[in-house]
Amino acid sequence: MKTMDWIQGAHGKGWRSAALALVILGLLAQWPLRLDVTEDQRHSLSSATNDMLSELSGGEDDVLVKCYLEGDFPARYRRLGDEVKSKLRTFARKSNGKVRWQFIDVTGSGDDKTIGETELALYEQGLRFTRIAHREGGATTFQNVWPCAVVTVKGVDYPVQFLRSENMDPDEVMVQNAITQVEFNLGQAIRMGLRNRRPVVGILQGHGCFLPVETADFTNSLSETADVVDVKLDGSVDALCETIEGRPWRQPKYDALVVAGPDSTFSDRDKLLIDQYLMNGGHMMWLIDPLVTDLDSIRKTQQTLATTRETGLFDWLFHHGVRLNRNMVLDAQCAPIMLGTGPMGDHRNMQMFNWYFSPVVLSEPDAHPICANLDPLHFDFTSTLDLVNQSDNKEATVLLSSSARSILYNAPVRVASAVVNLPSEHFETDNTGGYPLAVLLEGHFDSFFALRLSKELRDSPDFAFRSETEAGKMIVVSDADFIRNETRPTEEGIAPLPLGYDRYSQRVIYDNKEWLLNAISYLLDDAGQISLRSRSIAFRPLNDQSIQGSENTWTVLAVGGPIALVVALGLLLPAWRRRRWTHSAS
Repeated sequence: MKTMDWIQGAHGKGWRSAALALVILGLLAQWPLRLDVTEDQRHSLSSATNDMLSELSGGEDDVLVKCYLEGDFPARYRRLGDEVKSKLRTFARKSNGKVRWQFIDVTGSGDDKTIGETELALYEQGLRFTRIAHREGGATTFQNVWPCAVVTVKGVDYPVQFLRSENMDPDEVMVQNAITQVEFNLGQAIRMGLRNRRPVVGILQGHGCFLPVETADFTNSLSETADVVDVKLDGSVDALCETIEGRPWRQPKYDALVVAGPDSTFSDRDKLLIDQYLMNGGHMMWLIDPLVTDLDSIRKTQQTLATTRETGLFDWLFHHGVRLNRNMVLDAQCAPIMLGTGPMGDHRNMQMFNWYFSPVVLSEPDAHPICANLDPLHFDFTSTLDLVNQSDNKEATVLLSSSARSILYNAPVRVASAVVNLPSEHFETDNTGGYPLAVLLEGHFDSFFALRLSKELRDSPDFAFRSETEAGKMIVVSDADFIRNETRPTEEGIAPLPLGYDRYSQRVIYDNKEWLLNAISYLLDDAGQISLRSRSIAFRPLNDQSIQGSENTWTVLAVGGPIALVVALGLLLPAWRRRRWTHSAS
């Protein structure tokens, strides 16, 4: 009798324990616990995104995300779609439901007219599809995949392109890069909708700077997140800064100013306007060629002489901490060039050579956020930079450097196609560890004209001269071609080619544009976007050689293993319970 009472009491305790467990599980469902134990924290949001979602949760604005990655797609596209869903679920939870989302199958209606109208609407918003091929029954059919979304904030649509590849069959690395950038792309669109105003970036025109078509690829990409305007100095005191009623100092008209490829001398008046723009809080990016190289002479006679380019900026930049050196870098780590090596029958014998005048810079593991996780960067006829006039209240950072196998030639430099004949031992004579090609200066700047300006102009309330700033930022790159895209003639006129495009491989392989966009984001104090853009998630593909010939074994283990484990637990647990309670009762 006592044994039966004990068993009944044990069963009663079991029911109470089960009920308590259900209550605990219900509470945990209200406050889900998520642990990200991955090395690269791939399932966690960055602090910048968390701050943005917290701000969104306390506001009145809702966000609607329409993603078009829905349908019967190959596995790589489904992985991308699953990552977008995962991020959107997290966004919705972190924002207290302010982020809503839906997935749309473009071809779900089955009506060709509806499908065409939907695809046309997406195309007009600047979104692009990827065309994939299926082979069924001996016939090849094609399908359009739209790896994109439209984010609606405050009634305004912001298109998001997850996969930018133009290949019909993007490889695994391309898809993995798109997965890595999901948080950045979605967060960028939401930020654009929530901000009160778009930043304004000025592109200096005149003084021989590049024409708009020569920087069009960069400016077109930049215009997705900022207003890009052309700027001319012309000696006008209001060209870069304007007076604001009630403020003692002038206000910069542009959040950042880009000076790319000047080839004529800046007057003292124009240098004063640029100087005061920096002193009033404007941020600048310079892309300058200290040497001038005549490319036409290289094409015609296979050689030319690179001489100093006088722009009148050497002393101004030297005062602020950067010395432009009159030299040229030759680097064994360089881009290729195709040259003729003589006749081959009725055709020219064209072969690839190392073009040592075009250094290629690789991203370092501990690189600055502007440079982190980028593909190779391409330079052309570049010079070196030195950091000078440094002080404790100004921070100077070398962003990009040539490789350790680089050498210098001082101006004037003979530039000839015969350089391809240099032996590799030529670059082992002076191993210095690389030369600076791009630098960042930030912190305290004092005016170049503090001791050069007349007292009348310095004390003029209309001019509002400022002698220093504590929050200056300036990036200097010793190669103007770093930002210049190639062009091609069309029936409509001159059209730009993508920046970083390699004519030999017929695709974009250099990441100059991404670097420039990162640099502008840094100048605009958008540290959150920089951290997201430079985030890296390791790609760990299967070893094809290891699994070759044993595909069936791995398939059985992957599919049958979990099923066998569940069946085993289903058989062992009841047996264990029977043995336990039988032993207790006896």
